Amino acid sequence: MHHKIKIARIESKISQIEMSDLLNISRQSYIDIENGSRTPRSDLLFNISLITNKNITFFYNESHSIILDRFILLFQGKTEKEKDQYITLLESLIEKNKHNHLS
Repeated sequence: MHHKIKIARIESKISQIEMSDLLNISRQSYIDIENGSRTPRSDLLFNISLITNKNITFFYNESHSIILDRFILLFQGKTEKEKDQYITLLESLIEKNKHNHLS
């Protein structure tokens, strides 16, 4: 869950300080939530969903893997051209190695 909270904040272009202010909690409390050392109360998670414009199920839905979340972070701040280049590179690597997997 904490990974998804961080992803939602970053996608919303909100700093940790801004988020903690919006939630009316200390910055350290918010950092603890993003680091996973603290689980947010349900009302706090609901407010995070409102602030980031994410459905509350986004934070619980396990169909979004951590790997996909990592891709979102990697693409953050990249131009469309850079994103296209990375996707093309990834596709070529997958195609090149699809017969080299261990089965």
